[in-house]
Amino acid sequence: MRRAVGTHGTLHRIEDLQKRHDAKQTLPTLLCDSPGCGASVKFVAEHGYIALTKGAEHQPGCRYNAPAHLQAVLAAGTDPDFLPPLGEGKHELRLLLLQQALKRGGGERQQTDLPLDGYLRTLADLLILRTMCEGDDLLAAQVTLRLGKKKVDWENFFYTQERYDAAWERLGASTTDLPMALVGTVRSHRASQPGTVFLNCAPKYQHTGVTDRRDFYEVSVGHADSAWLQSFPVGAEVVMFGLWRQGKSSTASRPHPTDTRRTITSITHKLALWPSFKRQLALVD
Repeated sequence: MRRAVGTHGTLHRIEDLQKRHDAKQTLPTLLCDSPGCGASVKFVAEHGYIALTKGAEHQPGCRYNAPAHLQAVLAAGTDPDFLPPLGEGKHELRLLLLQQALKRGGGERQQTDLPLDGYLRTLADLLILRTMCEGDDLLAAQVTLRLGKKKVDWENFFYTQERYDAAWERLGASTTDLPMALVGTVRSHRASQPGTVFLNCAPKYQHTGVTDRRDFYEVSVGHADSAWLQSFPVGAEVVMFGLWRQGKSSTASRPHPTDTRRTITSITHKLALWPSFKRQLALVD
């Protein structure tokens, strides 16, 4: 959960709650903001999220009722080639079909292919659901990821902002195109060369343990359709999945602001996605 309401109906977002916590202010009593739910929730400052209080449960129709939504997504994703059942309510999601479709590309014309459209929609629904969970456990217990003959752990497929460095390292260690999903917060839109626009997400700042060195991991999505990318507004949370690429790392140095004998070195690592299909980006509500 990214937000909750107080007992007087005031909306409280994670960023606001974190600021109140850091300022040692009293935190409000919080309730689920989904209409008709009102389950008791709490802000977990150590990890920066909102969770159910002990013993509380979301109502069946609540948008945060992750188990119910997961069953609905699995029931709707009936294509046995992409999401075959394994028994006992479990399923296997076959990423090879997705990988092959993304390699072929073909733009939006190919998305009239109903099976492919279903694959992309089902995966987007699962990734939005994963974003709203606190970890991999729920989906990992019900959905096994497989790429060809190899099983893929959810932690090697889905990356939050805090794990952009892990996504970077996984890309660098692989000799094949890996389908991966990243979630981020839109920071800006920027036109580059003619006909190309980038959606840029808030970067991950990496503490290196090396004095005066700063590492940044930047995530961007490039596309020719400026209006489409700008439909994801600044501040929005988005899921992005597909075949990612490593950009070249860049190094910049500047004088230390208070000690002229020292130099601050910043190293920026770039991850980029060039989606073939617009369903590869999804807004997290």
